[in-house]
Amino acid sequence: MRKMKSRSSSNITLDKKRARHVLHVLYEAYSEGKQLFAHVARKMNAPQQKFFPHGVAKGGIEHCRWLFFAAMTDRREVSETVYESHVRLWKREPQLYSAQVLDMPAHEITLLLDEGKIGSPGQSARYWPRSARTLFESFGGDPLAIYRELGSINDILAFKSNGKGNILPGFGPKILSLLSLFYEELGLMSMPPDAFPVDVHVQRFAISTGIVTAKTSVTNEEVESELRPLLCEICKEERWEPLELSHALWFLGNRCCSGCYRNAAAERLCPSYGMCGGSISTLSYFRRGFWDMTAPRHRKGGECLFSLPESPLFSL
Repeated sequence: MRKMKSRSSSNITLDKKRARHVLHVLYEAYSEGKQLFAHVARKMNAPQQKFFPHGVAKGGIEHCRWLFFAAMTDRREVSETVYESHVRLWKREPQLYSAQVLDMPAHEITLLLDEGKIGSPGQSARYWPRSARTLFESFGGDPLAIYRELGSINDILAFKSNGKGNILPGFGPKILSLLSLFYEELGLMSMPPDAFPVDVHVQRFAISTGIVTAKTSVTNEEVESELRPLLCEICKEERWEPLELSHALWFLGNRCCSGCYRNAAAERLCPSYGMCGGSISTLSYFRRGFWDMTAPRHRKGGECLFSLPESPLFSL
């Protein structure tokens, strides 16, 4: 079957040819430790590597559970803050990460999360006992068993919404993919073939470089649902490690894209600078969960006045 350049949903157009080109440049720079990646490294600078619960064995069951609950709260927050907060919370309240949490009332969990400065403590407190019950009662307290027994990200999503209500709240495709990435880093499993954590950094990169275009505003969920399969597809075809591409995108977004327009070194650090139409604002993403595709684009030098090329509406 002939492969087309692009594909589209009702609102979103994905340019696969452009994606392959832009990502190739990024992946090469990351693999060779060039530009930004001469200064940051996964094993030293990734939040889940920098922040670690004291007194547990790395890669042991307690560590896996700590990552399970920490990742569950990693949404619309600065990742370093999330995992650093969970290190402190583990030290004070380790029962939150064990089967003991099943006997704790919701208001007590809320209070502890609030005191621990865990993002969105009310929402996290609602999710925590429900996901804990599924973890301990359905999978013996072993988060790896979720992937081992269910397989793909899509199969886990089907399991969690099986007519009995959401039994793994807080675990959408991004968090499930992210958690599997953490476990692969530890050498405990391989990421499922449909796993790729499409967070704010990945989405912003794809929009800013013209991989994703749309004529109207689009939600975070819409972009994720279209972009995740494309990234998995390209990784498979190019024989790239999704774990490594994910880190390349995260570091670029976290260290460059977020402050591109005020970073005098942006052009020298960013492998994608010449292929980017300017970083799109994340304001509407964090406030209301959607991308305002009409928002001004910015990069070093001020507002970017040129437009990215239109992506043709083809289907694979």
